[in-house]
Amino acid sequence: MAEMKNLCGKIPVELHEKVRAEIEEKETSTQIFIQQVIEEHFNRLEGKGEESMEKRTLAVQITEELFQRVKWAVAKEGIKQKDFIIRIIEKAVEEVEAKWQELDQPEEIEETDNLEEAEDTSEEEVVEAAGEEMDAEISEDAEEEEIPESEEEIEEIA
Repeated sequence: MAEMKNLCGKIPVELHEKVRAEIEEKETSTQIFIQQVIEEHFNRLEGKGEESMEKRTLAVQITEELFQRVKWAVAKEGIKQKDFIIRIIEKAVEEVEAKWQELDQPEEIEETDNLEEAEDTSEEEVVEAAGEEMDAEISEDAEEEEIPESEEEIEEIA
């Protein structure tokens, strides 16, 4: 365990009451609460710069009832409200992404089938065209070499 030092100072009564209420709500000690607040403060300061450019703020207004429920859940989980909200958002987004990926997959399969059909059609057309070209060449060759029709013509050629 790290070496510990004492830190004390006077704060306004209203702020002191808020701190005490949160400590009781989270069922933690003053020492742990103050340590968390100070660590969060320095983490926030260190996080500024390049990393803060990659983050966006999302703010919403909610009812007092929902806010109290969130506070209760955060206290029970023993994590920061920010982390709790991010976890909820990530889970909801993952569910929506999964749902839409499932719905998009049949379209992708259909598109693949259509491409395969187009490729098959193209191959058939190529085979047909080649066959027609060969037929045309054969008939041209036949016209050039007159094929004898009777025995007399065969004897004349020989």
